[in-house]
Amino acid sequence: MDYHDVLVVTTYRLSEVFKCSAETLIGNFLRHDAQFVEGIHFYELMEQELQSCEERYPQEFMDCSSPYLWTFEGMYKHAQLLSGTEAWRAYMNFVYYHFKQSEELREAVRLLEKASKRVEDMYIYHFEEKEWN
Repeated sequence: MDYHDVLVVTTYRLSEVFKCSAETLIGNFLRHDAQFVEGIHFYELMEQELQSCEERYPQEFMDCSSPYLWTFEGMYKHAQLLSGTEAWRAYMNFVYYHFKQSEELREAVRLLEKASKRVEDMYIYHFEEKEWN
């Protein structure tokens, strides 16, 4: 969904992506509110804006009428707070899905996968080297 030319997701959609409750996300946000910056990580809708968005995008506000819209940076911050491989996997899948038409993003994902493999290989090499010595 688009908000002032920024791609955002609702709390409801984000909870689906991370397979957790909207309450968990809001709770994390409230406990770590100093780490979130409005306009970078999220947008808070005022009452009239929220009502307008709910009317325009009813499927996005199905079970959660939260006034927050989350940017990709906000999704990343939530993934950090949820800290688990499932959260990271869900975040990466979501980003890849929404930017799958972007060759630049596909190349970035390939580079990250290569870097991850190299780090893993280096760790295994150092581990095996220590065993031989």
